Amino acid sequence: MKTLRFIGMAIIAVIMSVNFMACSDDDEEDKQSNTVIGTWQVTASTYNEEIGDTYTFYSDGKGLLEWEDNDGNDSGTFKYKVNSDYTTISIDYEDGDGYEEICMSITDNALMQWTYADEEDYKMTLKRIK
Repeated sequence: MKTLRFIGMAIIAVIMSVNFMACSDDDEEDKQSNTVIGTWQVTASTYNEEIGDTYTFYSDGKGLLEWEDNDGNDSGTFKYKVNSDYTTISIDYEDGDGYEEICMSITDNALMQWTYADEEDYKMTLKRIK
């Protein structure tokens, strides 16, 4: 009887330890997948001419901005930095102005909201497309 009880306790201990390990891995995956890396399209902006522009963020801190103007399609590169809790992104469009600080929020890893620190009325919404 003691052997059966010991085996039962051992099985419960194994199940509990596997359960705790699974929970910690899930939390880490959610945080890692909620990043800016990928391609995002502007779906709403204070300035309507920016709607449809795409931002592609690469893992090396560089990016590509693509837009269409009167002359057709155009693009430019930029550098970016994101703080550790994904609430601020700083973008250097390499135009000589340095990094612009932008307050950011990412919802469900699919929608990003930007509010420019220097201009609180300047807002953008971007949707992940890749």
